[in-house]
Amino acid sequence: MEKGKTKEDIKDLDLRSMPPFERHEKIFEVWNSLKEGQTMKIINDHDPKPLHYQFEAEYNGKYEWKYEKQGPKDWIVKIKKAAKGEGKKEEIKELLKQLHSGADIKKIREKGKAVFKNISPTELALVEQEIINEGTTRDEMRKLCDVHLEIMKEGLGKIDIKLKPGHPIHTLTEEHKVILEFVKKLEHVVGFLGSKKDFNKVSEELEMLKHIAEHLVEADKHHQREEDVLFPMLEKYGVTEPPAIMMEEHKDLKQRKKALNEIANRHKMQYSDFVKKVKELAEYIIKELPNHIYKEDNILYPMALKVIPENKWAKIKADCDKIGYCCFTPAC
Repeated sequence: MEKGKTKEDIKDLDLRSMPPFERHEKIFEVWNSLKEGQTMKIINDHDPKPLHYQFEAEYNGKYEWKYEKQGPKDWIVKIKKAAKGEGKKEEIKELLKQLHSGADIKKIREKGKAVFKNISPTELALVEQEIINEGTTRDEMRKLCDVHLEIMKEGLGKIDIKLKPGHPIHTLTEEHKVILEFVKKLEHVVGFLGSKKDFNKVSEELEMLKHIAEHLVEADKHHQREEDVLFPMLEKYGVTEPPAIMMEEHKDLKQRKKALNEIANRHKMQYSDFVKKVKELAEYIIKELPNHIYKEDNILYPMALKVIPENKWAKIKADCDKIGYCCFTPAC
């Protein structure tokens, strides 16, 4: 018998006195009447596993199933209709779990496309923040395999942010474009260095490597404006984990950019050892820096524009001006 809502926003449904052929219809009548965030409590005289299978098939990611009692006489189950965002959170958590358990990549990729297709960058970042708060470490989140990032790119595509020159986010995204050009040049130079046998045949490429490395280190000013101005503002408005993850990525990238700059300017070693070390540092930068930029351009920055009030951006701009800009920052 349905008793109606309780103070905890739960609808109770006692099935024990109902004929079996009436139970299914009554369950879904109550389920369909629930609003997002509401819960139905089923009291049954056997384990409702077939019902659970049906919910998994028809409402995957849109419900939460929790046993309160499991026999021997009665089974009590709470079924919650996920509020906006909760379903996506469960789907993403399951996706991450499957990715790390070595599930079939093709199946995960296809499922991931559907998961990420209808979620905004802000929702995605906040869901990942919730997942971290629930126990997933930042390191685990950072170590998501390439497939996860590929799924994100296929699902989200690229976000086109239309802002006037001078807006802090416009400046950061324009700097990203220049940085990506340096990454492309780095990939070309490293490939050329690997095709030669000694320093005498790569003098121009060595100068180019120095130029690239110096400008990648110069990009630390870009990171500083994010770390000292943008990230604290995001944290002020409740967005904590995405900036924290970006900070950790900055740290790892800075170490390798600095090391690359040092070896590019002091290459007094065997040529083969020099190339090996350069390749080791460059390969990390070539892979991770574009990925980092993608996440900032398509998740972090759109989220910042959504959660930070419009009247705060003038202050952010003034604080960025105090820190200064990169030698390659486009005119604002």
